Amino acid sequence: MIVPSSDILTQEVTSWTGLTLLHAEMSSCSQKVRLLMREKGLDYTSRPIDLAANEHTKPWYLGINARGVVPVLVHDGVVHIESNDILAYLDGLPSSAPSFFPTNEAEQARVEASLALEDSMHTALRVVTMGFMVPARFTTKSEKVLARWEKEGATNPNRLKEVKWWRDFAEHKGVTQAQTQQAVTQYIAAFTTLDEELADQDWLLGDRLSVLDIAWFIAAHRLVVSGYPLHRHANLNAWYKRLLKRDSFQQETAGSTFLTHFFIPLYTGIRRLLGTSLSTVVRKMS
Repeated sequence: MIVPSSDILTQEVTSWTGLTLLHAEMSSCSQKVRLLMREKGLDYTSRPIDLAANEHTKPWYLGINARGVVPVLVHDGVVHIESNDILAYLDGLPSSAPSFFPTNEAEQARVEASLALEDSMHTALRVVTMGFMVPARFTTKSEKVLARWEKEGATNPNRLKEVKWWRDFAEHKGVTQAQTQQAVTQYIAAFTTLDEELADQDWLLGDRLSVLDIAWFIAAHRLVVSGYPLHRHANLNAWYKRLLKRDSFQQETAGSTFLTHFFIPLYTGIRRLLGTSLSTVVRKMS
């Protein structure tokens, strides 16, 4: 999706040349885009956005993407938002790598349906992330931040939806049991379907790597890191391990921060010992 020039309030980006990606390391949507760019061999300028410091709620960033979410792609001054739309746009740029998108009508229908499902589960992925990867006190946004974000986006329904989610998160001091059960139910169902599709093929689109593998890998990896027992889905687990052997997937999942290398493994390990891990929740719900 291209943002109309009339909606770009941070005018400096309209003069940027080449590909520039505004993104965050732990953002799953950012990870999908970076992964495709690696696979396609596309050079770009990296502009990290610090979500922990609420940089995505500041006027400079909101003047680029009024929703206040990442990633954003700027190509020669044109602003693109929505990660799956960005993936399609990037796939069409000149590259020596093959296309990761459909080549016929049957594939088109399959990809559209699967990407729509993956995209619809963004809130479920957030619930798992915020419920099992890091303590709520480290991710809760203050009412001051939320009030400013709400006021500046009063006419933007998407941003108001974001504000409501984070306000509920703060009020409940984390995700609720109902939210957790709904999210886990969604992922068990989705992973079961993917597992069945992989019973007689290596990749989700058949005999070649595609955008479906990229999108669902990022979701699967986030759940694995959060403690989901992916081994419950034998075909999906084998697919996940195959992808982990690819250089671009290794680079994307390696991480570079204290959070990814030490804190998250420590926190999820403590949750296992306490019997409150995601794996325990999945077992009890099955």
